[in-house]
Amino acid sequence: MPDKCLRKTEMMNHKTLTIILAAVLSLACCTDSNDIEAIQERAGKTAEAYYTHLINGNYADFVAGMDRADSIPADYREQMEANAAMFMKQQNDDHKGISSITLSKCKADTANHTAEAFLVIEYKDKVSEVVCVPMVERAGNWYMK
Repeated sequence: MPDKCLRKTEMMNHKTLTIILAAVLSLACCTDSNDIEAIQERAGKTAEAYYTHLINGNYADFVAGMDRADSIPADYREQMEANAAMFMKQQNDDHKGISSITLSKCKADTANHTAEAFLVIEYKDKVSEVVCVPMVERAGNWYMK
């Protein structure tokens, strides 16, 4: 008789555990689409803001938007800012500058805290191109990879 009760208790525990596990997995797998859209919007708008810093000549702010920028040596940061300035000079030479940056779309991978923001760069010579900006989320903030 004790064996029969023990098996019945084990079966109930197994069923309970299975139900709990199924509930947890369904919650984890079924992220609300509104949440994903909000995450994608935030990551995309952040990428757009960083590139707006770039076209406005705020190179320090652009570099500050890079992943782990706070941990790079000052001389390397200066080099990155100089590279951003050279990039903008090249865009001015090639296309008379950049007139606007707008977010086209953004796709987020919520499990890995990453996103790809697709920005449309409109040049002053009427040429446009789409660039993909890989993003990573750290401590609730989005940074360029």
